[in-house]
Amino acid sequence: HTLIMFARRALRALAKAASTARAAATAESHVLASAARASATARSSASSGRTIATSAASALGFAAAAFAPTATAFCADGAPVAEAPAAEGGPPVAAASSAAHPSVVFVLGGPGSGKGTQCANIINDFGFEHLSAGDLLRAHMKSGSKDGNMVAEMIKAGQIVPSEVTVNLLLDAMRASPRDKFLIDGFPRNQENRDAWERTAGYDCDFVLFFDCPEEVMEKRLLSRGETSGRTDDNIESIKKRFKTFVESSVPVVDYYRGLSKVREVMSDLPPEEVYAQTKAHFAHFA
Repeated sequence: HTLIMFARRALRALAKAASTARAAATAESHVLASAARASATARSSASSGRTIATSAASALGFAAAAFAPTATAFCADGAPVAEAPAAEGGPPVAAASSAAHPSVVFVLGGPGSGKGTQCANIINDFGFEHLSAGDLLRAHMKSGSKDGNMVAEMIKAGQIVPSEVTVNLLLDAMRASPRDKFLIDGFPRNQENRDAWERTAGYDCDFVLFFDCPEEVMEKRLLSRGETSGRTDDNIESIKKRFKTFVESSVPVVDYYRGLSKVREVMSDLPPEEVYAQTKAHFAHFA
């Protein structure tokens, strides 16, 4: 009887142990299942995150491409800056505009004030091209064309020729020159010239070099030059008309540029070397 009782107790203990083992196994299974679900959720979240990131990047790329034209850089003159070829793997790079205009200095002063003499010195020292509006007009006059004959009559009468004629002659000469720095002598002679230049060339001068000289000094120089120059306007009657035209038409242009702080004034009734010392100082930044 005692052995049977011990056997029954042993069987109950074994059954209890087996039940405990089954419970432990079930719990472990639940834990593993939960871990698997958690891992799957994490993988799904990561995948979703990558999808969202990819979508966001694509959207940003699309937006950049769509709105890139509105971000075009512009030069000071309003022309768009050209894009240089993109570096490998990089965006396009803004390149300097090739439409930069040449340096232009307008040279003004009464007839006989010494503009031509001083311009020759500037050419030698600073590499400028000298364009004389008067010389271009006289060459045009000798061409024998209808316009040239009209210019001849107007110059002989001490009048100013139409602005379009002068501006186009100047621009043609500039385009034909290999240089990019110009002294334009005797221009603009009036406000119409100035307006025509800005309208046609599209830019203004760097500054105005103004030779100030008393009228009696200029008259003496012109009469002396007329003895050898062969110019029909180097006679006292034409000289007086030219002085009058200069005061009435050209001085207001000088005053206009003076208001813009663009006038560099030189007293030209001094000896040539002293006049050039003043003149040269205004071109130091071109050296």
